Amino acid sequence: MARILIAEDRESMRRALKSLFALRPDWAVCGEAQDTNEAIAKAAELRPDLIIIDYKMYHSDGLVAADAIHRVLPDVPIVMFTLYKTDELEYAAQLMGIRYVVGKEEGVQNLLSAIDAELNKRPLLS
Repeated sequence: MARILIAEDRESMRRALKSLFALRPDWAVCGEAQDTNEAIAKAAELRPDLIIIDYKMYHSDGLVAADAIHRVLPDVPIVMFTLYKTDELEYAAQLMGIRYVVGKEEGVQNLLSAIDAELNKRPLLS
């Protein structure tokens, strides 16, 4: 069972993602974080198999959190799920070890595909 940490400042989005992931019998949400500091601490404490992180959150942003998380857990994949997807953000995310940035407007199917690709260590098919 893949353990997923959700780092998202909006409670309604965390709830929606938890409900969505509950439909997958091979996935379990092991924790939630509502800001970057909590995301870093929970990642170190829970050691999830994958982290979903938003870009804009309290205290800092998902890039700073991803960088800190990758220093402690370099093999844990992070998928960014954000309203603010741009080419520049994708480039910056790659520098922080994030392979996939999924825009919230792209829909949850793209998010699910990115999660599957990361958990199965395969490239994302377009």
